[in-house]
Amino acid sequence: MMERANHINIAMIEDIGTNGTVGSKVAPGAEQSPERGSTVSFHNVRYRVQLQSGFVCRRKTSHREILLDLNGIMRPGLNAILGPTGSGKSSFLDILAARKDPSGLSGEVLIDRAPQPPNFKCLSGYVVQEDVVMGTLTVRENLRFSAALRLPRSVLQSEKEARVNQLISELGLSKVADCKVGTQMTRGISGGERKRTNIGMELIIDPAVLFLDEPTTGLDASTANSVLLLLKRMASKGRTIILSIHQPRYSIYRLFDSLTLLVGGKMVYHGPAPNALDYFANIGFPCEPHNNPADFFLDVINGDSTAASMTKVPGSEDVEFEEQSGLRQSIEERLVDEFRSSSYCSATRAELELIEQEKKCSSCSKSRTITYNSSFLHQLRWVLRRTFQNLMLNPQTSVAQLGVNIFLALIVGAIFFGVKDDQSGIQNR
Repeated sequence: MMERANHINIAMIEDIGTNGTVGSKVAPGAEQSPERGSTVSFHNVRYRVQLQSGFVCRRKTSHREILLDLNGIMRPGLNAILGPTGSGKSSFLDILAARKDPSGLSGEVLIDRAPQPPNFKCLSGYVVQEDVVMGTLTVRENLRFSAALRLPRSVLQSEKEARVNQLISELGLSKVADCKVGTQMTRGISGGERKRTNIGMELIIDPAVLFLDEPTTGLDASTANSVLLLLKRMASKGRTIILSIHQPRYSIYRLFDSLTLLVGGKMVYHGPAPNALDYFANIGFPCEPHNNPADFFLDVINGDSTAASMTKVPGSEDVEFEEQSGLRQSIEERLVDEFRSSSYCSATRAELELIEQEKKCSSCSKSRTITYNSSFLHQLRWVLRRTFQNLMLNPQTSVAQLGVNIFLALIVGAIFFGVKDDQSGIQNR
């Protein structure tokens, strides 16, 4: 994967036809593999944070476990991480993407049976919840900015432009390619188109692994479904997509190839998504007909599933509130124990042992240092260019900043106006 990313100018040689379509060429003698994504395996991953309380002189230090003993494999396809709020979904995703502070982190994450390279976050794609696009620029200009910084300088400008046009076509942004993204003050493209633009900025380097942190946040049901359909199409072509998601609708859930269910930082299911309902039914938690599987999983975790929520005695709300935490804790422990003794967990551990053995055999291979694709001066030039362009296209902000500076200058000047050049004036100054 590292070699493919470092030689992206060779791997992404495009053929531009007369009709404007872009196609990839395969190097002579090389076979085109249907699976281009990487396999991500995680072994005994634990993560804890340090908490400090009290005054400075009597500060107490404690630790909080965020993730506990996570083992599994993410293969090419659409891999979903599901769980309630505070279950550790985002922390787990950041660890897989090498975006967490190593302090407090134990275990190992392997990429294609090899340790994560030092600059893995530069080789993979990561789509955050918040927008990273410049609202005053168009969709095409934002993608050009990402191509200029993330593609090697050895790639010709015509090839970068062809890559941008290809992404615009693949993401379904042809109609809004030359429209401004939009800001809080000015109207722009829709929320789904904005999210697809964020995804396109990460796909510019054609990463083998793409991470997304709750890509449906802030989107309506129809728009969220269209975004996940786009990700499913990319995953079906062999790309490894790992995403965290909270309470998806059924039309989205059925797109998942693999499901990882977390509760309190512990794993209660890791395996094929279509088999999850049968697994929970076998351990005594059948899903009601016409119920959304994602909602059902959260109900089971919260102790609010099936007949338990239907047999409430009038006037027992206080007792239920007091016993709710204990009931939820017991259900979590049972789910964790059931999964550790399941065939899914044993099969995963057996495969992880084979990966460990192959990793030990190839550990003597020569390590390579990965550098950024563009120099500091090149990055600075493009960032200054985008900032200047943003100021020119958003004059209201510039005028407001200039007005504030003039107002403050007049106030300070009025305070010191007429101060004499004697001993008293010097002290005043």
